[in-house]
Amino acid sequence: MAEAAGAVRKRCVLAATGCAGGLVMLDQTVVVVALGPMARSLGLTTFVMHGVVLVYVLALCAFAPVGGMAARRFGLMSTFRFGVVLFAAASAACGFVPAGDWAGAVLLSARALQGVGAGLMLPVATTVITGVYAEHERGRALAAYAGLAQVFFALGPVVGAVLTQYLGWRSVFPVNLPVAALALWLAARARVAEGPEGTPLSAAQPLVVVASVALFVLGLYQCGVGSPADPRTLAVPAAGALALALAVRLVLRSPRPLVDLRLLRIGPYAVATALTALVQAPQLIVMVHGTLYLRQAMHLPPLATGLALLPLVGSLTAGTYLSGHLLDRFRSIRVPVLLGLAAATAGAVLWTAALPSREYLWQVPAMALAGLGMGMPVPALSAELMRAVPEGKRADASVLRQTLRQLGGAVGLAVAGALVLAANDDSADGAGVVTAAAAPLAFVTASGFLCAALLLAAAGLPRRAGGRIPPADSGHSAPG
Repeated sequence: MAEAAGAVRKRCVLAATGCAGGLVMLDQTVVVVALGPMARSLGLTTFVMHGVVLVYVLALCAFAPVGGMAARRFGLMSTFRFGVVLFAAASAACGFVPAGDWAGAVLLSARALQGVGAGLMLPVATTVITGVYAEHERGRALAAYAGLAQVFFALGPVVGAVLTQYLGWRSVFPVNLPVAALALWLAARARVAEGPEGTPLSAAQPLVVVASVALFVLGLYQCGVGSPADPRTLAVPAAGALALALAVRLVLRSPRPLVDLRLLRIGPYAVATALTALVQAPQLIVMVHGTLYLRQAMHLPPLATGLALLPLVGSLTAGTYLSGHLLDRFRSIRVPVLLGLAAATAGAVLWTAALPSREYLWQVPAMALAGLGMGMPVPALSAELMRAVPEGKRADASVLRQTLRQLGGAVGLAVAGALVLAANDDSADGAGVVTAAAAPLAFVTASGFLCAALLLAAAGLPRRAGGRIPPADSGHSAPG
């Protein structure tokens, strides 16, 4: 009886955290088909339109470590529930943004609050899974969680297309509410222990980390609207980089760090985390700018755009599941990661080359190859990288990985957005449109991130027998 109850509890935990992780990933991409109608309805510029995705990812990145801190202070499930409720409330607010001069500011603020709620949910989700599942079950459970989140990420544009076509762009936000309610119900059924309340941290670390990350990423993004000859254009990202360096120093010197950066001294963990961040960037770039190209350069209606993205999202989902099979078959993390990155790089380059023709059929093979490749690395890395850290540090390792993964996505979107804005016509910027001439720069950026990831994987992934990331020992453990 107790064994059956334990199995039900585990399933509830995995389902609740899967719903939460799915919501987080879904809202990175569900809005992309709605961006054009949203911009026309509210009178948004291209800068603000692109920022609708960027500020969400940025807030998620900045508040993921705060979520880990809140979980230690207030309890796992209290933090999780608050994050889900905040995310749902912000989703509803996005759907009711009024038209007018303040529409852009209100929408961006609501999207940022969604990102804050997501940042509170994600670190708790992986920590709860790690605590509930035994060692021999944990890898499969984490892989299932990561795979489910990846499926939500891939389905976002299709779901957004259907909703936008038949119910209007505002409907893409309230769709989160029933999933959030389900996550709360499943979490209540799971009855996960809160754990003892920890010692509260000072407000200095969260404030400094959030402010420095925001300054750096938004500084990169605003470079697209400034003149390269104007020193002020590079002053903001330079100040952000300096602030980020000071924030890192503050965290490293703290006896109770907001996020344990010293874990990056563990070589295999650092490589796997860096690869996860480098893959997140091109995934978001091609999803956002591929959709905008189909909508604005090829003038496809929302539903046709969603259907046109099926080669990308379908292959991305297939790559997610193929990753686990390759890992089990070859017992080497190098196989799914290197094979995936090589395919993704080739697909992104071919997709870039096919854009000037504006012929959809020329883009299909490249979309499928890029999606298949980008789907393969992350599940394998998620299932394996925790083996490199001591068991007592896995919660901290999860928070750090999520933070850096989302930072990679935010930096990628900011760089691609800046390049596109710099090349875009001023009149197109004002109308919330990305021109066909400017769009390929985003794909070039995605290809660059994938090339960097491929080189790092070839040089940094373990070559030892079996190629697997080893369990941590005293020689690999980060101090503290």
